[in-house]
Amino acid sequence: NSIAASAVCAFNLSAITQAFNGPFRYQENPRSAWLPTLNPIPNFQCGTLSDDSPNENLTERVLQDAQRLFLMNDVVQPVTVDPYVTQDSIRFSKLVVDIVQGKDTLYHVMYIGTEYGTILKALSTTNRSLRSCYLEEMQILPDGQREAIKSLQILHSDRSLFVGLNNGVLKIPLERCSMYRTEGECLGARDPYCGWDNKQKRCTTIEDSSNMSLWTQNITECPVKNLTTNGRLGPWSPWQLCEHSDGDSTGSCMCRSRSCDSPRPRCGGRGCEGARIEVANCSRNGAWTPWSSWAPCSTSCGIGFQVRQRTCSNPAPRYGGRVCVGQSREERFCNENSPCPLPIFWSSWGPWNKCSVNCGGGIHSRQRSCENGNTCPGCAVEYKTCNPESCPEVRRNTPWTPWMPVNITQNGARQEQRFRYTCRAQLSDPHELQFGRKKTESRFCPNDGSAVCDTDSLVDDLLKTGKTSARIINGGWSFWGAWSSCSRDCELGFRIRKRTCTNPEPKNGGLPCVGSAMEYQDCNPHPCPVKGSWSCWTPWSHCSATCGGGHYQRTRTCTNPAPSSGEDICIGLHTEEALCNTHPCEGGWSEWSEWSLCNEEGIQYRSRYCEVHSPDSSQCVGNSTQYQDCLYNEIPVILPASSIDESTNCGGFSLIHLIATGVSCFFGSSLLTFVIYVYCQRCQRQSQESTVIHPTTPNHLHYKGNTTPKNEKYTPMEFKTLNKNNLIPDDRTNFYPLQQTNVYTTTYYPSTLNKYDYRPEASPGRTFTNS
Repeated sequence: NSIAASAVCAFNLSAITQAFNGPFRYQENPRSAWLPTLNPIPNFQCGTLSDDSPNENLTERVLQDAQRLFLMNDVVQPVTVDPYVTQDSIRFSKLVVDIVQGKDTLYHVMYIGTEYGTILKALSTTNRSLRSCYLEEMQILPDGQREAIKSLQILHSDRSLFVGLNNGVLKIPLERCSMYRTEGECLGARDPYCGWDNKQKRCTTIEDSSNMSLWTQNITECPVKNLTTNGRLGPWSPWQLCEHSDGDSTGSCMCRSRSCDSPRPRCGGRGCEGARIEVANCSRNGAWTPWSSWAPCSTSCGIGFQVRQRTCSNPAPRYGGRVCVGQSREERFCNENSPCPLPIFWSSWGPWNKCSVNCGGGIHSRQRSCENGNTCPGCAVEYKTCNPESCPEVRRNTPWTPWMPVNITQNGARQEQRFRYTCRAQLSDPHELQFGRKKTESRFCPNDGSAVCDTDSLVDDLLKTGKTSARIINGGWSFWGAWSSCSRDCELGFRIRKRTCTNPEPKNGGLPCVGSAMEYQDCNPHPCPVKGSWSCWTPWSHCSATCGGGHYQRTRTCTNPAPSSGEDICIGLHTEEALCNTHPCEGGWSEWSEWSLCNEEGIQYRSRYCEVHSPDSSQCVGNSTQYQDCLYNEIPVILPASSIDESTNCGGFSLIHLIATGVSCFFGSSLLTFVIYVYCQRCQRQSQESTVIHPTTPNHLHYKGNTTPKNEKYTPMEFKTLNKNNLIPDDRTNFYPLQQTNVYTTTYYPSTLNKYDYRPEASPGRTFTNS
């Protein structure tokens, strides 16, 4: 209806069965009351009748009772009197329930879908303290979008909740224990799926716990309803002194901090990101550790090298301090004066000489020599069997033996026999005869005879037919072979070539070849190409500034050794720079430069620069350039030539100088007034023959003739122009008249003039000159 309210009630299936097994409620007629009526058909079951169903023997009366009794008398009682969940202003649309094993009992977790696109997670329990409280409210749609949830389904094999919407399906894990990062968040969520594992120190499910006795839950009351909030860092605290320690050293710094409390992360929100502590004004420059000992030489003889190392950890640079300047590794040559001895080695084996026999197994040998000494391991001569094949046999029959009587027949004839042997002899030893098969012949004869085997004649025959006399052949060298490759690519190596004693080979006791079978020759005498290498660094130069951060530098050259023509040059920097005197300057400004020359507009300037790289608000305050009018635009002041010292410095004034100047001017003006008064009185008594000094005349007193006027006693006046800023004398306008300048001078004259024309209207004692 129009009231947007919802509730969730729980019923037991046994209560439903009990209600349908109880009495019916029946109304006899519209004017009668509804009364309970016992079930007249105890075995009646709803459904379609069939031949083998329990209802096959029902009568028509029974069927009429079934149509008449359709309302049960008892209601289905809920598990509790009050609903588990009630909610105003929200319409529930779908409901699914999951059964979860907790630490001590089973929990029924309800997932309720609403028409606004949210899912409410609540417990179905008889505990009044947990009734009508939500464990979680999940907003699955974007902000500002509202859509009714069409379906909810739990897939237990995947431990997921599937949400059906108009345009898709969402999958939400049932167990999300990892979102609770602390023990308080894990237990305070009152989530039946999750508990705190005191051994693993994290929020896990009961299946992932390491030990049930160490896995705890606290589902005793409703969780505090709150929205997920990401943490944010608060403002920085004021800078304050703090201590820092690094190994054996400690020091003080300026520190400030901030906390993750604006706001704190809640309900699974992300923690704060960023630094919570800042440290300043305690930078520490790095320094080298002492050099390690030199490592063993890389070679036992000949030129090798040794290395030693150091690290920038004494102390290590921290908080913006300078890193160590220099090399962390040094190398040096070693064993320069220990040349390696010449290698002792066997030369190549010579050829095998002739076998001692032609057949039947003999021995032959070959030789080699020990080069550069006589301590080569092994033998200089090697023996080996040769011609193992058997020698061919010579077969000969011995002569027949003489006829020998063996029997006398009845007729008086005498039977005689003779025999011979087939003899075998080897060519390797013809004198060793072996008798083979015996052949016998018989005859009858009256006569007798004898025969003897002559073995000496057989041996002579064997020697003549089996071995002929051999000719003695002396050995001869073959042609030299090609030269081998050089042993070194440069700086004098050697190469070899060989020949063999096979042209011809010595035979039948002939003499071997005389001479060497190997020849050596020098090769590649040209010098090796040289790759460039850096020289050692020069010492560090002086710092370029006394404060505010300067730099010093050092250099090296590619001359150790210098690269030969066409070879690689040195790779790397030839100059290194490092900061120095980084402490701030007092005030920050350098000294003023000298005033520049005047430009066409009559202006000159001077400048200064800030010696601090990063000045603060109290440093380098003011302008870096000053301008002033040129000196020849100033009003000159006439002073006696002896009253100004050329080397006087009137540059800087202080308060004391101003007071002293005022007092001096007071007394000076008083004295000058007195002197003028006395001088005027004296001038009135002087002679009337005075002369006006015309200012356009280069010399103050110049007359024709040799007479000396009385005015020679006047002293010429030197003109000095004083800078209005620092009162520095300028020597460019020393004497009157001044060039290209309007000059206003004051000169004192005698009061009576009678030799030249004089205009009474002119003021006595004042002359205006425009030169």
